[in-house]
Amino acid sequence: MQIICPLAGVGKRLQPFTFSKPKAFLKVAGKRAIDHILLKLKKSFPQNSNICFIVGYKKRQIIEYLKNHFSEYFNLEFIEQDPLGYSADEPFFSGLGDAILLAKDFVKGDDCFIFLSDRLPMEDYSQMLLTFHQQECDAVINVRKVENPQFYGVVVINERNHISEIIEKPQKYVSNYAVSGAYVFRNSITAKLFQFLEEQSKISLQNGEEHQFTPIIQKLINEGACIKISEMHGKILDFGRPNSLLDANRALLSESKISDPLYETKIASRKINNTKINPPVYVGNNVSISNSVIGPNVSIGDNLNIEKSIISESVIGDGVQLKKLITSNSIIGDYSILEDLIKNGITIGDSSYIATSKE
Repeated sequence: MQIICPLAGVGKRLQPFTFSKPKAFLKVAGKRAIDHILLKLKKSFPQNSNICFIVGYKKRQIIEYLKNHFSEYFNLEFIEQDPLGYSADEPFFSGLGDAILLAKDFVKGDDCFIFLSDRLPMEDYSQMLLTFHQQECDAVINVRKVENPQFYGVVVINERNHISEIIEKPQKYVSNYAVSGAYVFRNSITAKLFQFLEEQSKISLQNGEEHQFTPIIQKLINEGACIKISEMHGKILDFGRPNSLLDANRALLSESKISDPLYETKIASRKINNTKINPPVYVGNNVSISNSVIGPNVSIGDNLNIEKSIISESVIGDGVQLKKLITSNSIIGDYSILEDLIKNGITIGDSSYIATSKE
């Protein structure tokens, strides 16, 4: 089975953080989003499995990082998706459908597993793969019941427990089974899948349009493909938006249940002084915290300094300097400096500076 991960997009919903890094590189609970996903894949796929990453925006960062951290377990391949054009020096691409099409020669008629870099199941993918191998079907789509299906792609299930319809962000209620960012296709249908993707790629796009993946799956269903669901009962974390990123941080910190939290070691080594830690909290390397209250649900990066601050429910990047900051539900980008500030819901990108003092 061949594995495909589209990673070319800019991640506009995560701006300003993605001005300086790929969307899969935001850190939560001590790891980048792509780290969390690939660690789940390692639990579901054997060593030396083949993964093809479709890259574009910040491709050098992605390729170098993945080669350095995951090439010992996975066989990595990279294919570049060329942008359609640029807007204010920022590339824009033709869509998820065209990204997956680029992996046609990589798949070579084998089974293929496709996962998106902004979705992470708290469970691994083992149940989904088991469903695929045990059931007589052409494909399996990972789903989870949600309360707000209008924000997702959703599937409708017929009386035979097959997917009869897949709809992107329905305006009227049709189902609460939301597609959760993972698909597996049998080799009997991959040729047809890539044929439909290629036909779609030849359709001219108007301003802002993209070649999507959902219509291709619907076309396969209309042609008689048997596609089933694998329902996830645990949370599906969404790394694609600031608010959902904070939710993912809470869930991952709760899951970790570190027996000897890193902050305790740092307290012993006097890198954390006169500070109350309310777990769960993740503290990175080379961190100094003094006269502060941290937590709960705070993820702190590497190489930073925090003084006289009260911080909860937040994600703090690498290389940050914080002094006299009181905040909650905030995301603070790498190498930022904040001083003398009381404000909740801060969302600032890398290398920002905010100070309210007159000094």
